[in-house]
Amino acid sequence: MAALIMALVLATAVTTLQRAFISLQNARDLNIASQMLQSEMEKLRLADWTAVNGFTTSATTVTLDPAFTANPFVGNRFTLSRTVTDPKTDTRIITLWVVWQGADNRPLSRRLAMRYSRNGLYDYFYSQT
Repeated sequence: MAALIMALVLATAVTTLQRAFISLQNARDLNIASQMLQSEMEKLRLADWTAVNGFTTSATTVTLDPAFTANPFVGNRFTLSRTVTDPKTDTRIITLWVVWQGADNRPLSRRLAMRYSRNGLYDYFYSQT
């Protein structure tokens, strides 16, 4: 009986440890995705209206910064894309998406949407799926 209880305790401990490592990896990935979005947002914040107005309205894959691809935790697992919509003539809504495969093999994404006008960046918000 003691051997059975010990086996159950060990199995539970291993499962808990695996879940803890998956949680740590997902937290690290979420941090990397947030840094990628912030970096791209800073580039867009410094852009002028003619550059932002020149973006195509179809989905575009954004080239990642070499600092991110050199990171061994990033590699080629993350994809950053941008979509642009025109709600008004002087306003553009730029949505950035980061998609990656989680440690538990679930697809995860982080989104950053911002309004941009002739006067510059208005506001932005995050969401996670």
